[in-house]
Amino acid sequence: MHRLRSLVPSANYLFVFEAAARRQSFTAASEELNVSQPAVSKTIRLLEEATGLRLFRREHARLELTAEGKRLYKETQEALDHLYMVISSLRQKSSKDIVRVSFSSSFVQLWLLPRLKEFKAQHPHIALRIEESDRDDQDLVEADIDLSARLGTGKWSGVHAWHFVTEEVSPVCSPAYLKERGPINTAADLLDHTLLHSEERHRSRVGWREWLARNDVSAVKLAQDFVFTDALNSIGAAVLGQGVALGWKHLVYDHLKAGRLVCPIPLSYRSGQSVHIVMSAQRAPKQGAELFRDWLLQQEAEKCVAGYFTPLTDS
Repeated sequence: MHRLRSLVPSANYLFVFEAAARRQSFTAASEELNVSQPAVSKTIRLLEEATGLRLFRREHARLELTAEGKRLYKETQEALDHLYMVISSLRQKSSKDIVRVSFSSSFVQLWLLPRLKEFKAQHPHIALRIEESDRDDQDLVEADIDLSARLGTGKWSGVHAWHFVTEEVSPVCSPAYLKERGPINTAADLLDHTLLHSEERHRSRVGWREWLARNDVSAVKLAQDFVFTDALNSIGAAVLGQGVALGWKHLVYDHLKAGRLVCPIPLSYRSGQSVHIVMSAQRAPKQGAELFRDWLLQQEAEKCVAGYFTPLTDS
């Protein structure tokens, strides 16, 4: 038992006293506290008896605080205000932590959404605001983004970066397309197939010409019957059997595992760059953002595609 209870048997005494002292009226205090005026008067009397202090006096039908009452009122109000601030702060921290994240639409649709249920099960108190961005080089502070992803070496000013997955790209197509058009035995055979291109306006990504060149295939003239401005749509077209797309290993893994896509030839290309999870170094991170980052890194995206790709590393 706290020693204060030997002087104030009930904390309610202090709430009633604070209201009466602030309003300088037992009647006004009773209306505020939704109790009767006699109940307020009785509570004040019990507080005075318990503390041995005279807290109020009536002067010409007016209720005034004594010197002891003024001192107790000041200390009570400050203590209650402090408790209010502490409890409010704790409630805010325990309430849902809203974390703003930004990724490419292909990452959101193909990688993140199938796994969000697992994250939410582990961290039900964290609310995610997921934004789709068409560029990697966002100013995280200006855009009010807690966490994002970038492709590169991991060395950028103003951000902290954590390696997520090495960039590794391979041709992918649907089993139905391969059955209809016949096998692809070499990289050069791809020139006889419908290639699905992705050319993003604000991102530099491996394209078919570069991929073929890295596999010793010179493509002077490369048909571009289908060109998409987002890798999400080129991969989606491949799932629908409309051609062969370039698939980033972490993005197409679920399609490969489910059999919606296959790698027609066991060749891939590693550019030497990696996808990194990034957070601003200019402000303290939210706890929820750190938990989301840790969860992303724990997915071990590097290991999840073993067996589907035979990498060719840029040397």
